[in-house]
This record gives sequence, structure tokens and C-alpha cells, in this order.
Amino acid sequence: MQLQRRRAAGTVAIAALAGSWMVAIPPGQAAEDATVDGAQHETVVVDGDSAGRTFDGLGAVSAGASSRLLYDYPEPERSQILDYLFEPGYGAELEILKVEIGGDTNSTSGAEPSHMRTPDEIDCGRGYEWWLMREAQERNPDIKLGGLQWGAPGWFDGGFWSQDNIDYLLNWLDCAEQHDIDIDFMGGWNEAGYDQEWFVEWDAALDEHYPDVQLTAADDTPYWGWRVADDMVENADFGDAVDIANMHSPCGWRSTYAECSSTQTARSLDKPLWIGEQSSMAHDAGAAPLARGANRMYIDAAITGMMVWSPISAWYSNITMADTGLMVAEWPWSGFYDVGDSIWSYAHTNQFADPGWRYLDTGSERLESGATQVSLVSPSGDDWSAVIETFDMDEPSSVTLQLENLPGKQLQVWSSDLRTDDDADRFRRAGVLTPEGGSVTLDVEPGHIYSVTTSDGQGKGDAQPGASVDERLSVPFQETFEDVDHGRTARYFSDLAGAFEAAPCDGDRDGTCYRQMLAEEPISWTHVGEVPLSTMVGDPRWWGDYAVHADVMLEEPGYVEVGGRVSGQSWGSPASGYHVRVGTDGWELFSRDHAGAAEVSLASGDESIEVDSWHEVILRMDGDTIGVFLDDRRLAEVQDTTQRTGNVALSVSAWDNAQFDDVRVVPTAGEPKFVSKDSMSASATSEHGFFQGWTYGAEHVIDDRPETEWSSAFDPPEGLPQAVTVDLGSVQRIQALTYQPRLDGNTNGMIRSYEVHLSADGETFEEVASGMWSADSSTKVAAWPKQRARYVRLIAADDDEGCGDATATAGELGVVQAKGPDLTTTPPAPPRSPLPDDAPEEFDHLVSQAEMSATASSVHSDPYIPCRSVDGDTSTFWHSAPAATGPLPASVTLDLGQDRDVQGLAYLPRQDGNPNGNITSYDVEVSTDGEQFTTVTGGDWADDDTQKYATWEPTSARYVRLTASAGHFDVAAAAELHVAEAP
Repeated sequence: MQLQRRRAAGTVAIAALAGSWMVAIPPGQAAEDATVDGAQHETVVVDGDSAGRTFDGLGAVSAGASSRLLYDYPEPERSQILDYLFEPGYGAELEILKVEIGGDTNSTSGAEPSHMRTPDEIDCGRGYEWWLMREAQERNPDIKLGGLQWGAPGWFDGGFWSQDNIDYLLNWLDCAEQHDIDIDFMGGWNEAGYDQEWFVEWDAALDEHYPDVQLTAADDTPYWGWRVADDMVENADFGDAVDIANMHSPCGWRSTYAECSSTQTARSLDKPLWIGEQSSMAHDAGAAPLARGANRMYIDAAITGMMVWSPISAWYSNITMADTGLMVAEWPWSGFYDVGDSIWSYAHTNQFADPGWRYLDTGSERLESGATQVSLVSPSGDDWSAVIETFDMDEPSSVTLQLENLPGKQLQVWSSDLRTDDDADRFRRAGVLTPEGGSVTLDVEPGHIYSVTTSDGQGKGDAQPGASVDERLSVPFQETFEDVDHGRTARYFSDLAGAFEAAPCDGDRDGTCYRQMLAEEPISWTHVGEVPLSTMVGDPRWWGDYAVHADVMLEEPGYVEVGGRVSGQSWGSPASGYHVRVGTDGWELFSRDHAGAAEVSLASGDESIEVDSWHEVILRMDGDTIGVFLDDRRLAEVQDTTQRTGNVALSVSAWDNAQFDDVRVVPTAGEPKFVSKDSMSASATSEHGFFQGWTYGAEHVIDDRPETEWSSAFDPPEGLPQAVTVDLGSVQRIQALTYQPRLDGNTNGMIRSYEVHLSADGETFEEVASGMWSADSSTKVAAWPKQRARYVRLIAADDDEGCGDATATAGELGVVQAKGPDLTTTPPAPPRSPLPDDAPEEFDHLVSQAEMSATASSVHSDPYIPCRSVDGDTSTFWHSAPAATGPLPASVTLDLGQDRDVQGLAYLPRQDGNPNGNITSYDVEVSTDGEQFTTVTGGDWADDDTQKYATWEPTSARYVRLTASAGHFDVAAAAELHVAEAP
């Protein structure tokens, strides 16, 4: 929209505009030419007769188990959080709330329960979304409420786009009515496409049963853009059925939201355009992008409503996408919460314009300074507001608002300065402006949000939690389920997949137990597949010296799992940690990595449990000793150092019913004495700023929040080494450093080759520990003889193999005091085979990948370089050049470091679900000098992602070359290569 400039019509009367400078442009001087002290001045005409589209509000999406832990918060903290979200004149004042219609399947950070698990039963009390909607509606009776599906029950005849689903949704609306909840809009399937005829039928059903409920479509991903608008034009029946067109992330995905988009077709629909979902991002990163998006959605794209996922980050910090919310509330045992700047970003719009106000097209525009402004007027025309955000301004400026056809009332000014760390600079009443001669002038500075209004009722909530972030859930912890209502979720238990709830005990046991209820595979949004149906409980920061006790009972053949030291879970994959699996076919103890979800068997046996009988399972962890007990019988005791910290998981084989009772977590040893993080500060050789919705400052390694992280600058020119240094605040006697890697499922930047240096004065450092860590999410320990120091420096060293990341990351660092239990670095247990148990016997002895290096005849691009095939990480892979530029054959050559008697090659294709590169025809050659190679075997492999093997007679060689002569899509890829050595 073209900036309109006018001469200033008068001077400005200023009343106590604290912390800001104001300038009146002298009459007769052109605004575009006016400068004071080098600052630019612009004039924006705000015309009350230029009313455009109707403002629908800024809201949020509670889905993917995002609000799970909020329900368990104590009072008064829970009500305080709800006030910050929904109470008018207090905080964000959310005007729209969309909730997930549960389907018992993982929908991002967990699974939400269904109200109809079979066609013959309805339970309107399940879940916490009803409660959240009631609380929102009680605080703001005018809030718009809606529902959307991520998954659905598997009993639908005809799948998702069926009459069964329409009936299912009508029953959900009946449940809402029972809860006295007024639903305003309904949708289809989140980010899974749409069926136009189904929407027409869905609209007809709404017209018959709930005529006041509007229909919105299509909750598409940015990939599809506004295709729903094109289909609404081409299909008149579909166009008539849909009342509100929406899409996800039209301002970019977890970006700065600098530009929003819609199409001319969408804008010509004469229907509201909404952002069905935009990410709210991290607590310290989302405020500025959201302020941009709130203005630019209308200026750029004529969008009038926005919803962010999520209103509150209230799920465990070691589950995917943690710290994505307007607020953060992950600590229900203590009541701690973090308001976050995004609350005030939203407040600058929602507290100054109600749904039903109209945007003023003359007065809503991008300014030449880089700022943006939207102006809105009330339906009566008696009040108006303007919101100005300055996050893309380079220098201070001044804006004259030339008022036309608007009341000349006194204007209240509110401002937020996001450049400081002081909460007093957020959403403060900055002063009063009185128009003179039809204009007012407001000077604005970069990094701010300003709201100017004739209305009243604004306010800033001042409640604070009565606890600190470092308060942990205490151990021992016990849940007997006797105080949990049947059909409801137990306190602190959060489902990852499946449906766990309190139910009458079976198997000749009285009382209440915890039952996995799901009996058939649901229609899944994330395509979870046959992973264990799991629920998590406990504090992700638990030090792992504890035992998990659980009584278990299978209702049908299958298995149950009891897990501990769960460092994380990502995107529907099984929970990490140590797990003991006990079932009708025997038992197994295994360790599972977070990022790659790879399972390594530690022990197993034939002892089994029968159906309909109760047994006690104990997983005992004490240092590097892991024990398994069944009914007081010790089944195994092994040594393993893979997992060290985390909470607890209970799992059931899919899609089986089973029960748990008397779940206890008891300590097995004293916890190390850590230096208090309240006295610490942190610095780093480099830091990355904002990226995909998070920030990466060094302070994150000591904030006691596992989901935040430090990262060195992405691909800095100097690469590794990079370092982060912790100042303890005073000289202390210390013995170890704990390193918790990132927990977002990504291995990039995980520190492998490390050094730890200590200093008393911050000038002279001495190395006290070094070594190699595995690239996984488990907490690592570096220990040294006890000594005094104030500064602890962790260095991510270059591994000199050409395969190390150019960056370094860390989630949390802990420094262990010399007092308390000794914490020495236990030598790693002998490496266990990464190959399946049914691997050929030739693979009993493997050449260590740490002694290998890899080269290739063809490479696609970084990060698909050859060394990814020998990095021990199944989520990474080597990939040959694209077929168009480098068709097969292509080879990867392994240098074993020295001559060895080799007799086999194990090949694991890429594990990301994409078949491109699956090697289907191959040859293996060996060499002692790297020049002359001899073929030892060849053949064909199946075009799938299962483990493959090639064997030959033992042959002395230093180099082993795998050549792909044929592969899926005429390319080759390898996640992992292992070489078998003769005994």
C-alpha cells in the first residue's frame, strides 16, 4: 500500500511520554523532507472513512498435547497463567482458540484422547481441551472457539473423509454443548489435504444440527499455498460450504515473519482469510516475529485473523518442539512458569482492538523507515487504535498521524522495548497524546511495539510464580492411581502414543489401575506406525540413579515396557533411554537412542509373563550398573554407560490392552552435588542468533531448561574448535562436567571430540579431561581429579576426519562439586554390535568405525558426505551425485587404518523413509595399497531399507570398496557401513 504523505496541520501536545522524544513538524515543511538530529519523519494519513476488512483477532491453537501439563498446575499459578492468556486487559487477551479433537495418536508432542473410541461409546469428559475452553470462555465470553482434527479413530468405515467422521464431529459438538461451550467454527484435517465433497456434506450437517457454526478450510501447509481458494472458486458448492479460508504459515515457518502472502483469488473470495496456524516459537524469540505478522498479515495479504501454535508450551522439555508457545509452563510440580515477551506482543493488538473492529485501509501500511502500521476503528466509529512495530527500522524515526474522519479524542500510548531484558520495558503506559490541528506525532525507535488508542481498559498483569525453574520433581515418586477418576489421565502422565487412563483393575486385583485403552490403529496424522504405545512421567532433569517399579498385567498376548533415563522423544518415535520389555514371548533389556531411535540389546531371556496375571517389573539403574528384576527375581545385571539422565516411560505393544499399577521411582544412590546455576554466567567463542524459532545464546547452557541450547555460529569461517566457558562466580573445588546435548532430535553440532579446561583466574587454563563422546542425546560426563577452579571451559575439538560438524551445540552444562559422591568417568563398556541379533556369524567381530575414514567417487552435497556412512549415526547418510549429473555406478571406499583380515561388509540403507539410493546391485573390492583392487563378492540386494550383508573368504586388506551399479532412482546412499574382521 502506497505511503500517503501530507503536510503537518499543527503541533503536538505531549503529556508525560516517558522515555521517548517527540517532534512537531513546522507548518509548511514537507514531511518527507523533515529531519531532526538526522532522524526521518513520515506522515501517515489515518482515514476513518476507509474501513476495510473486519478484524477477527489474534488467537492460538491448543493441539499436539501442548497444554497437557498446564492442567496439573497448582493454584494460584494455574489461574494466573490462564489470566495471562485469556483475561481481557491483563495479558494476551486471546480472541480465538482452536483445539484438537483428539484421536489417540501422536499429533506432535503427544497424543490427545478421543471422545469415541468405538462407534458405540461416547465419553465427553476425556482430555483437557474441554477444561481449557471453559476457562477461556469464562474469562472472555466473546472468544471464538473452534475444533480441528489431527487424527481419528480407526473404526471409521470409509476412512477420514467419511460419514462416520461427520457423525463423530457432530457428537463432539454435542459434548461441547454439554460443557456449556459455544463452538464458533470447525475445520477438517490438519495439514493432510481436503476432500471437497466431504466439506459440502459436512457443511450440510452443520446447517442441520449447528447452523451457527462456521466452516473453515483447509489448514494446508505452506507447500500448497492458497489452493483452497482456487478450488472454492472452481467448485461453487465447495465455495458456498466454506465460510473462512485459511492456510498455515503464510508469513513463513518459524521465521522472522517479515512478509505475509495471499493470492488475488483468495482476497477476491469476499470471505475472511485466516492464518490457521503460525508458530509462536520460543519464549525468547517469538515476540518480534509475531508483532510483524500481526501487522503484515493485513498489510501484505488482507488476512484478518491469526492463530499460533501454541498458547502455552506445557509439555515435557525433552519431547519434540518444546519451548514453542506464548508462555512456558513445563513444571507443574513447582508451579513455575515463564510469561515471555510474546504475551505482550499479542497484547499490543488484542487489547486495543476487539473482533468486529474494521481495519482502516488508509492508515495500514509499510513505512519507508522499515516500520509497519495498522489502524483500526470500532463499529460505532467512537474509538480507534493504531499499532506500530519497528523491528526492521535501522534508526529512530518520527511518525505523524494525520487524522481524518476520526474523533479527536486524547490518545493513550503504550510501548514495549524488546531490546532490553527488563520486564518493566514491556507493555508500559508511555504517555498521552492530544491531537492538535488534526494530527499527532510520535517518535519511534527500533525494536519497539507502540499502540496508540482512544479506548480504555488496557492493563498489564503482574502475577509471578512462587517457585524457581530449578525446583525438581522430588524422588521418591509414587502413583497408585487410586485417586484418579476412571476414564481420566493421572497427574503428570503425558501420552506419547495411544490412550492411557484410569480404569478398574482386572486380573483379580481390586481398585484403580492405569490401562492402555486403544485396541486398533487410529487414522494417524504423523503416521506413527507400530511403535510402542507410550506414556511419560517425571522430571526430564532427574539424575538417573533410581529404580522404576511397576506392577504390570497383559490383557492379551504382547508385551509391556518399563523405561528410565528417558532423555527424549521426537516426532512419534519411541522414547529413548533404558527399557525392559517383558511379554508373552520373553524379555529383553535394551538401550534406545533419542535421535535415531536405534535399539541396542543389552540382555534378553526366555522368562515370560502370562495373560491376565500381575507381575512386578523393576528397572534398577545405579551408575553404569543396569539391573532387571521380575517378581523379585534378578533377570540380568549389565554394565552400560549410554544413558545417564531423564524421566520414566511406560509402554505397551501396539495395539494391545494392558494395565499398570503402583508405579514408583526410588533413588538407588545419592545425586551428585552440582554448583548452583544461580551464581553462574556463560560465554562462548561464538553464538548463533535466531534460527527457525529459537535463539542460541551461551546463557542457555545454564538456564536449567533442557530444551534450550547454545550453538556456535553456523558454519563460522574458522570452524571447530569452538568453546563455551562457565564462570562459577567464585573458586570452588570441583570434579566433573556434565554435558546434555540438544534434545530436538537433531544430531548436528553434538560434541564428539572434546576437551575440558579449568582456570582459577579466567586467564590461564589447564586441560583436565578429553575424549570422544557418542553423537546422541544422552547426558555425558567428563571427570578429573578434584581441584579448585572458577572457570570451566568445554571445547568442541575438530575430529580431523572431515566428518565433524562445523558447529558445536550444548543443551545444559552442569559442574559437579568435589563434596558428595565421587563422579568418575567410567570407561565405556565393550562396544556392542550395532547389527541385528540375526546378523551372520561372520559379523561377530567388527572393525571399529572410529578407526575408519571414508571417501567416495561421487557425492551429492554436504551433509551427504562419505564419512556419514561410518559416523555411527543411522539418521545421517552418504549420497551419490544426482542421477542427472552423476549416474551410477558410484562407490564409497573405506580405509581401515591398517591391514586386517576382512570377511564381510554390512550395508544399512538410508533410514529416513525415502527409498532413493537403496543399492540394489553391488560389487565389493578390497586392496592393500588403495591402488590395486580385487573383487571379492557381488550380487543384488532387495530395494528396501533393511540391513544388508555381503561376505567372502577372509582376505588381508586395508581398503574395502562398495560399488553400486544399480540403485533406486539411479543413485546410491548408505547410512552405515561396517566391516567384518576375521577372529
